[in-house]
Amino acid sequence: MHDKVRAVYYCRVSTDDENQATSIVNQKQESIKIIRENRWEFIDEYIDEGKSGTTTKNRNEYNRLFKDMETDKFDIIVIKSQDRLMRNTKEWYFFIDKLVQNNKKLYFYLERKFYSPDDALITGIKAILAEDYSRSLSRNINNAHRKRQETGNNIVITSKTWGYNKVNKQVVVDESEAKMVCFIYEMAAQNHGSRTIAKMLEDKGYHNRNGGKIAEQTVRKIIRNPLYKGTVVMNKLHKNFETKRTERNSEDKWIFHENIVPAIVSDELWKKANELMNQRSLSFVTEDFKEKIIGCKRNLYPLSGKIVCGLCGAQYWRRTANLTNKKEHYWSCQEYIARGRKTKNKRKPIGAKEEKYTIKESGCDNIHIKEGDLENIIYQTAQHIYKRTQGNIASEAINIMKQVLKDNEDMIGQENILKKQDEKIKESREKLLDKYLDGKISDDIYQMKDEKFKKEQEKINIKLKEVQKKKEGFLNKTERFKKLEREIEEISDRDLSIANMEEHIEKIIVYPQYLLIQFDIFNDLKIEVIRKSYKCIEYNICL
Repeated sequence: MHDKVRAVYYCRVSTDDENQATSIVNQKQESIKIIRENRWEFIDEYIDEGKSGTTTKNRNEYNRLFKDMETDKFDIIVIKSQDRLMRNTKEWYFFIDKLVQNNKKLYFYLERKFYSPDDALITGIKAILAEDYSRSLSRNINNAHRKRQETGNNIVITSKTWGYNKVNKQVVVDESEAKMVCFIYEMAAQNHGSRTIAKMLEDKGYHNRNGGKIAEQTVRKIIRNPLYKGTVVMNKLHKNFETKRTERNSEDKWIFHENIVPAIVSDELWKKANELMNQRSLSFVTEDFKEKIIGCKRNLYPLSGKIVCGLCGAQYWRRTANLTNKKEHYWSCQEYIARGRKTKNKRKPIGAKEEKYTIKESGCDNIHIKEGDLENIIYQTAQHIYKRTQGNIASEAINIMKQVLKDNEDMIGQENILKKQDEKIKESREKLLDKYLDGKISDDIYQMKDEKFKKEQEKINIKLKEVQKKKEGFLNKTERFKKLEREIEEISDRDLSIANMEEHIEKIIVYPQYLLIQFDIFNDLKIEVIRKSYKCIEYNICL
């Protein structure tokens, strides 16, 4: 037993301005005065500055107080009024439940009274009114924010905005950066893509704020931003009271102010650059009723996304070289296409000056692969694998079928056991919830036990997914061997062999000295790269 009644106090203000700073000082002084007048023993203070009362998230001191209520640290909590504690009805009831369960007292010093269970109804109404007040306040703030933006005053530009600065609350052009912005629009109006423009900017010596490369995304954002033709778009965001998040408004709520800031480019140049960008991303329906986006080559070819550079990790892209008499298709590293070679000139003559052959931070020196050479590699690989496999495919398939049947039975047994365990835990959680709703167990015990059941359920679900994945893997392997038998029959047809083998290829890793082909059901295969001359390369399967 303690000789003296132990007390703590909680104070909160919602903003950090000077008026609120005075308020927090007053709350502290008044709380300490009340504790002294009642001859209570002061134990601790809990103060949240610049924190909203509509949520307990990020209110570190409130959450510390909430946790300390479970301990024997104090007997009384002193607060100014109910709305200082919170403006959220649900959280208020959680707090009161915790208060009663742990035999603590709550003292409102403005009303000079303790909270009593008899006050449950009135305090609940106050919590609802406080929450409604905050909701109304949030709505009024959003409306006031929109009204201010309708006038076009207080234009906000961030540190990420290129070409402009803010001087004495006025937006002015940054002449040094404006040259770069003009260059971007001029190149876009000549139908250059953002990747090409980013490469041009790097070659001209332009850098981002951190001294690195200007990203393609930055180029696209600059082209799309109407700010550079003098138009400011406002009211794009609002604060959602319910979710407590800043969310994007629909475009019909945006507010446009034309010619409100100095334009860096003309309206005609802005429109032309954006029209050409739109054309590069237009979608249309093909003859077989499939939607295609112009300029998007994702998964356009069987090996798209499967060829990877072993030097820099970038993907290889298919491109076309327009020669005198014909077109030649190549696969080249994406980093090379975007940035060029890392070494300025790979073919260094004897006695040449070193500065011409220095290494850059970006780019890639890996080899290019002719599409015809790649098809030959895949065809030779198909011949090598199918002929080697043909002799024992039947016996291997039978063995795998036997193993699959056995493993499948085991998997089904494990799956059923795990499903039963999952159902049992679900029933236990439902019973626990019923006890909680009937008031047979406290909130803390419910939360603790439910969390324990939840973790057990998550572990079972992880195991269940692993079992189901293994089961699918066995069945898929059986189907693939059946398909492999059909593929062997098509070995004499070059195009069919290449098409079949491309389906089995999961990844081709390209190095200057060799290619590593990784398959789904076959072993990895190494292809040696033999350079006869700068333009002539031969490939040899390493057995």
